[in-house]
Amino acid sequence: MLAYDIDRLEGDLDLERRRELRTFLLECRARLMPIDIGLPHTPRRQVPGLRRGEVAEVIGVTTDWYRAFESGRPVRVSPQFVSRLARVLNLSRAQELTLFRLAFVEMYRL
Repeated sequence: MLAYDIDRLEGDLDLERRRELRTFLLECRARLMPIDIGLPHTPRRQVPGLRRGEVAEVIGVTTDWYRAFESGRPVRVSPQFVSRLARVLNLSRAQELTLFRLAFVEMYRL
């Protein structure tokens, strides 16, 4: 396999991981309501579940930063951030491991 082919394959895998991260987080947010994470209920909701800004507020990051992370842009995250996010989204242990895998996959590349 040529170096170009390997680079393209790695790029395709990274793009797929980013898509998977976005879909996973959207699904996790959709199943919760503000009241589930200690925020007041707001009557007019245009999206199912939590808004990005609500998640960001509880975690302690800006909405723009969380949007960048959720959309799969290359932002650095800490294990503490991912753990806080897992708690806020009320993830099971298996879901938390999935989130860690999606957030840190690049750390495990050889």
